[in-house]
Amino acid sequence: MAIFRTEDTKGKKEDLASFITMITRDETPFLSSVGNKKATAVFHEWQTDELAAPAANAQAEGSDFSASAVANTSTVRAGNYSQILTKHIQVSKTLDSVSKAGRNSEFAYQMKKKGTELKRDLEHALVGSRQVTNGSGGADGVAANAGRTMGGFQSCAAAGLTSAGATAGTHSLALSDVDEVMQRVYEEGGKATVLMMSPSQKRNFSALAQAVTGTRRNLDEKGSIRQSVELYESDFGLVKVVPNYIQGLANSIDKSDGLGGATDVLVYDPSWWSMANLRPLHTADVGTQGDSTTAMMIEETTLECRNTFASGMISGIGAIQA
Repeated sequence: MAIFRTEDTKGKKEDLASFITMITRDETPFLSSVGNKKATAVFHEWQTDELAAPAANAQAEGSDFSASAVANTSTVRAGNYSQILTKHIQVSKTLDSVSKAGRNSEFAYQMKKKGTELKRDLEHALVGSRQVTNGSGGADGVAANAGRTMGGFQSCAAAGLTSAGATAGTHSLALSDVDEVMQRVYEEGGKATVLMMSPSQKRNFSALAQAVTGTRRNLDEKGSIRQSVELYESDFGLVKVVPNYIQGLANSIDKSDGLGGATDVLVYDPSWWSMANLRPLHTADVGTQGDSTTAMMIEETTLECRNTFASGMISGIGAIQA
């Protein structure tokens, strides 16, 4: 007689695990390294100033006041536009009523997921945006009512080091590049403490540093082999070498000058940077639309660079060299 097999019965239960896996990274290294403050306008402004360069100063005894010797200079106003970031959620009432594996509420699950995505979008703007637009159709040349775009790190850092005529990936990173930018920042009165770069450039930097020092690996007391370089001591201070996976997404980052975030090394002191929040991350309850529940996650913020000369950038890097 024929064997009665599993495929012949109609009463089988599904075997679906009660969890959901998602292989992704949710860190925001640059955003996590800077502070937060309140903004009160869509164009957030601050002032910078600088001391006169050191000069010879020897006066005759009893010399009189001279109006011509007065050299007062005004402060400089700097600013950045706020950028509105949103995520939209819409879930049918039926979907939130049926039994589901891995979550009880589909709406709550989507809210958590979209919140993580929005923070990644913000990090994307911070480490890759080189253009600032006001969304008014004015001098920026963008269409009326277009979304305002904040300037990210690259649009704010003034002491960047770029090879002449470089395009993405044509300049070989050298330790002298790091030292040069560190020196420029130091001479302006700052002290960089972080080198931030894409994952591939982090590997390049470790290989470069090891090649220069002649050390390929370090065997610690536990027998673990350490190949990475996490701290680099230059002539102008100790810096932490930090990989940023979002910088590695070169194709999806604004490249208005022909370069991408994957080809940049950000050299900065986090204390000179801050997020200025006009509207902190919040949920706007749109309510029920027909037979579904809807909501919007909204954040309006901008990047404050308290002084552009406290940071620098190495751009257009590709391979490594000693």
